[in-house]
Amino acid sequence: MPNIPFPRGVRDLLPNAALFRNELLKRIESVFQGFGFLTIDTPSLESLEVLRAKNAIGEEAKLIYEFADEGIGLRYDHTVSLARYVCMHMELQQPFKRYVIGKCWRREEPQRGRYREFMQADVDIVGGDAVPSDAEVLAAACRALESIGIEYRLRLNNRKLADAAMQKMGVPAAKITAVERAIDKLDKVGDEGVAQLLRGLGLENETVDKITSFIATSGDNGAKMKLAAELIGGEHESIAELSGVLEALKPYSLHGTVDVDLSLMRGLDYYTGMVAEVGTAESGLSIGGGGRYDGLVGVYCGKPMPAVGISIGIDRVADLLNASSSPRYTYASAFVATIKGASSSYAVGVAEALRGLGIAVDMNVASRNISNQLAYANALKFKYAVIIGPSEEKLGRVKLRNLVSGEESLVSVEEAASAMAGS
Repeated sequence: MPNIPFPRGVRDLLPNAALFRNELLKRIESVFQGFGFLTIDTPSLESLEVLRAKNAIGEEAKLIYEFADEGIGLRYDHTVSLARYVCMHMELQQPFKRYVIGKCWRREEPQRGRYREFMQADVDIVGGDAVPSDAEVLAAACRALESIGIEYRLRLNNRKLADAAMQKMGVPAAKITAVERAIDKLDKVGDEGVAQLLRGLGLENETVDKITSFIATSGDNGAKMKLAAELIGGEHESIAELSGVLEALKPYSLHGTVDVDLSLMRGLDYYTGMVAEVGTAESGLSIGGGGRYDGLVGVYCGKPMPAVGISIGIDRVADLLNASSSPRYTYASAFVATIKGASSSYAVGVAEALRGLGIAVDMNVASRNISNQLAYANALKFKYAVIIGPSEEKLGRVKLRNLVSGEESLVSVEEAASAMAGS
């Protein structure tokens, strides 16, 4: 293999993996469309002024790929582009429900499951009431995962609930965000690691014990909500919001589990209400997340505008489903092979006739014997070969060979199409 330079944090996909991913995207997109989300298209490039807007991404600003001499950068997610888009197209009817599937870029250290170039599938609602909008985006994302066979667990919390709980447990207002950032590292450093981080912030041992006990609360959702209500008061708006989302999700009859997780902290720079994380049911590997970001659109428009969204990490999902091991390499059902002496015009005519009958076919375009053509067809895992020689051409027919079973028969083009369509 030649020593060709290749960037870190990106990758090529072989045809089977690319096809597998495309099939995932089709199913996900179909679900989003079934929920009535509209499709839009925004550039990969955004103004640095937009990307760096106050509170847009907070500490992640250092991850932007910049073209500093032009004042532009690559988008690092789809949400900032949506916020900018809505502000530039105020004629849009609200609530504005949109989905987008596309690539984003972040200049961060590559690691397993984390790339510098990656694909996300997002659904968002700008405008509308919080509880039904929150439930709708969550349900759409979960249905999308169900459509591709992912067993998942949806975890929920509320930023306002978390902030209020920290205050009640004695965390000074100036340290709440830092405390929540420490809690956000729970999956990486564990309970004791979080406790050490909290002590490092100058919190008393009693306060640290209260926090670690609170975020470790087990039991069903009712027990967790009861504990939270007892701590911050049942009349607190976050209690009504989170309880409302749980209730609003019930009619969707989602297949996965939906759990309140009082340790869930994410998007601390921009999420304002409900926060969500979707992980695999077995390992808990994160494959998506989102939340309510009522302040972000206003950063660009200068006026408040409620919004909520959730994103699915397509690369992580494809890796989870072993896309690289997919046996399917081609969209075509059959390979048209020609024996020496058959005319190329007849072979092309057969291929075109099959395509006209709805059968996708590939055909030989190289100077090679029939054995090599069939070896090629088997390597690409075609199920059928349509073999054409001088005798088949003279009869106006084709030899249809099932490359799995080895069975073959002399049939018309229409009969070949019918056999392949029915298999």
